[in-house]
Amino acid sequence: MDAEIVATERRIAEETARNEGKPEAALSKIVEGRVTGFFKESVLLEQDFAKDTKQTVSKVLENAGVTVSGFLRFRVGA
Repeated sequence: MDAEIVATERRIAEETARNEGKPEAALSKIVEGRVTGFFKESVLLEQDFAKDTKQTVSKVLENAGVTVSGFLRFRVGA
């Protein structure tokens, strides 16, 4: 993922936590948790596998011995 996108998400997470009045000492852990959540939603290999949500897509691919060389995203509806 582009480093600029990650930096933007990190900045947004930090600003949000500050606006919510979170303690300064906890900000770094809160930001890391939110950025991790962002990755789980946005990065295909970090997403839960649809047929077994206890595993990520990357773990299923690793167990199957295959790699992703590309993918397409379809949007249903508008």
